Amino acid sequence: MADTVETVGLVQRVAASSAFTCAWIGPTPANVELLTVTNDGTAPDIALAASLTQMLSGAATNYREVRASHASDDAKILTLEIDPV
Repeated sequence: MADTVETVGLVQRVAASSAFTCAWIGPTPANVELLTVTNDGTAPDIALAASLTQMLSGAATNYREVRASHASDDAKILTLEIDPV
């Protein structure tokens, strides 16, 4: 199993569909890491994906820095923290 790493920065862009969400996170629009939110179709995972997508959108709108954890060999966001105001 891969180690968990964190990507920290502003949410520069978010694109969402019914199947997945893409979030470009980094200090500037030219220096980002593309991370994703997906779900396995179960009710709990769908709810988690919806919550993560809402959090990413809110952070992007309000220029809040986020800390997204994901496996070192995978771009799927596992947890998301938003710095308080």
